[in-house]
Amino acid sequence: MSQVPGKSKLSRFTQEVHLKKSDAEYGKPQEGTQTAARGRKAHQAISGEIVELCQVIEANARIPGSDENCKGIMFGDLFNIYNSISNKVVGLLLRARKYKLVQFEGETLFQGRDNKTPVFLIRSIKEVKEVFKSGEDPASFQWGVIGRQLDEPQDTK
Repeated sequence: MSQVPGKSKLSRFTQEVHLKKSDAEYGKPQEGTQTAARGRKAHQAISGEIVELCQVIEANARIPGSDENCKGIMFGDLFNIYNSISNKVVGLLLRARKYKLVQFEGETLFQGRDNKTPVFLIRSIKEVKEVFKSGEDPASFQWGVIGRQLDEPQDTK
């Protein structure tokens, strides 16, 4: 991108910066850029999809869990139901597990091979929505963090 001398333009493009992996800003887009805006938008979309996936598990659960909040569904059934909504079932399950919302055996699940593997929703929908609520507020947005982890202390404002 060349600029005419004497004309200063505000750029929405990322400026070249050389960071080390140990730097706090490493791996994060520069604020005010289109990359940051697209990242925030994607972040919100993924949060919504995880909540939706958990709602589908709760609505279609047929396997009782260890307590009233724990409900399960076979992966094959979940895949067939949710795949008509989104083709990202496995990725969303992995992300939901990262945030301690669902539980299943194995590293990842594959259609066909793992159809009989139960997937348990281990939090109530209210708790699931609470995890992702903090991501809705731009003032509390943090890169790499979707929401409040359920084992983190709550803000008591």
